[in-house]
Amino acid sequence: MKTLPSLLLTLIFSTSILNIAIAAPLAVSDKDWQYVNGNSWAWNYSPQTQINKNNVDKLEVKWLFPFESTSFIPEAMKVINPQGGVTTPPLVNNGVVYIQTNFLKTYAINGSNGRPLWTHEYNLNISEIQERLPWSANARLFHLHGIRYWESGEALLLQGFACDFYALDGKMGKVKFHITDLCANIPGNTYRYFPAPEQNSIGTYEKGQQFIFLLSHVEGGGWIESGRNIAMGIDMNTKNILWRVFNAPPQSEFSRDWALQECNLGYFRDIPCSDVAEKAPENLEWDWAPSPNTSPHPSSGVTASWGQSIIDEDSGVLYINTGAQVPWPNVTLTTGPRLYGSTIMAIDMNQGKRVWWQQPQPRDPYDFDCNWSGMLVDHFSIGKVYVKGCKDGHWIVSNAKTGKPIHIIQVIDEIYPGKRTFHITDPFSWYDMKEMKQPDRSRYHGEPPITLIPSYFNGAFSTDQSFDPQTGTVYHYTALAQLKITTLPLREGRISGVIPKTDISANVTIVARDISTGEIKWTWFYPISNQRAHMVVSGGMLFSGFTDGSMKFFDKDTGILIDTMHLGSPIVTGVTTGQDSWGHQKLFTIVGATSFPRQESYGLAERNIVSGTLVAIGISENVSGIVTTTTTTTTTTVTHFTSQNESTFDTVVYLSLGLIAFALITVTVFLLRRRN
Repeated sequence: MKTLPSLLLTLIFSTSILNIAIAAPLAVSDKDWQYVNGNSWAWNYSPQTQINKNNVDKLEVKWLFPFESTSFIPEAMKVINPQGGVTTPPLVNNGVVYIQTNFLKTYAINGSNGRPLWTHEYNLNISEIQERLPWSANARLFHLHGIRYWESGEALLLQGFACDFYALDGKMGKVKFHITDLCANIPGNTYRYFPAPEQNSIGTYEKGQQFIFLLSHVEGGGWIESGRNIAMGIDMNTKNILWRVFNAPPQSEFSRDWALQECNLGYFRDIPCSDVAEKAPENLEWDWAPSPNTSPHPSSGVTASWGQSIIDEDSGVLYINTGAQVPWPNVTLTTGPRLYGSTIMAIDMNQGKRVWWQQPQPRDPYDFDCNWSGMLVDHFSIGKVYVKGCKDGHWIVSNAKTGKPIHIIQVIDEIYPGKRTFHITDPFSWYDMKEMKQPDRSRYHGEPPITLIPSYFNGAFSTDQSFDPQTGTVYHYTALAQLKITTLPLREGRISGVIPKTDISANVTIVARDISTGEIKWTWFYPISNQRAHMVVSGGMLFSGFTDGSMKFFDKDTGILIDTMHLGSPIVTGVTTGQDSWGHQKLFTIVGATSFPRQESYGLAERNIVSGTLVAIGISENVSGIVTTTTTTTTTTVTHFTSQNESTFDTVVYLSLGLIAFALITVTVFLLRRRN
């Protein structure tokens, strides 16, 4: 048994690591940012200390790199009509910054001076591919969400437009390998795939020597026939497919028990699927089919998974989140929960089998997918958990091994009481699972247009979450973004779509939350619009780019706004950090409203297509309040506004902590002397 003195000594020396995570992800680095969300568990965290809350007011723009438009793309690519702009967070490795445009032009840029080192343009032979594969170039495209630097392969891993991915040598930009035909000979697949590069990045399972690739049904709201959504493992050496896990049933086949086959593995929020199978099995039968004894409707499916693939090297488990269940909002042609759309899941990569799944919104008619990245955390009090929030606003912390929910918090109800307007579907309800046709004119909503809160454009959480391993704090947005929708009727036996009205005011709240208890530590309200750029935890701060054209820096523990740096143009892509070749820490961000759908909810003009500019920010060598940096085409003025005297605050805090520690040590020594 420990004595009081020993307990006091334990308290003194353990206080600073009270909440620290136990196991750690790959690529936690102060100098590099190799994954979309920083490291292999997607924390958006850097342990760097060069840029911190005591010198953040000394930041300045170091260099600018404007991107070119789609007018320069190869002729073959113009057939696809890819979007312009850059929406991928910059990567950093060994002093080089990597970025890719939405039309798949890749840049390597010297982190010290902003000069290009090499570029690479993706190209393809459309007619040859369409003859060889169940693939068509005739589809609308969306923006990219991220790329990946693969350290052990010294290469960038990049997804192509035609069921393929490739590796570019990090130093020279040459193609190291190109894996193609990943949609060929898919069991149970009837329809074609389309260019759909919404996937965030290619995953790597180093111990198992596997690449992880996610093949997606095209987003189309339910009016386009498209292939099955699949997760697959690919041998790094042979480049052969090792396993496939299907996230939608076989097409053109009867499948009465699709939702029952792995029912024992999953949850609808905190409701075990096995309970539904026992009490209302008819609600799970003929999943995706219009009626019994029919195959899934041709336009049904599960859309892209564009969050970072989270891989646990120790357990060999992959964590992914799937896109929307289509069609929506008219769900007449599909019944049942529509597994595994809008679903969080874990997959055993050694066996190629689903381990568990979590679907917060069965038979979702609102387009509340579970995209963006989740996070894996190993915490001393609750163990290894997977943390994810879907568009519907359910913040879910699940046991990483079993999927059993530890916390489920409806954040819209929590932060904006009484504002949520959507119906949380009930898997026990026959009406919800079989009869409801659309949200408007249903039991839960009136005549159209109806107001949907949260909006299905990025939903309640807006973007990826962030994690501080030192304090066990999760940071996320909670958005009050609304949308008015009118569901269009069926046309020629197909879904004809929806009329959205998005030019409605929106705002967002930053939430700092204790991962072990789920309790809120602090909040900060942003009244201007929704947010899209992820937040970064680093240097004792939480910071991000904002739609008002600024970067804002907060004390990560208190939520106090320390400094605001105005860059003069909206920031809607995540900020990253890394070191240049001289070891100087920099922040990297994309300024300018780049191309993505429904920008109005971010206070921006609709579909404002601007190529964007990469901005490098570092500590100033002079301490003047205003710094001007000029390229041949661009002049940027940077102005700082300091919100409080942070150095005074730190002095008080550190003095208080020192006095407490001194008092504890004094008491301990006194007790030890009395005992002796």
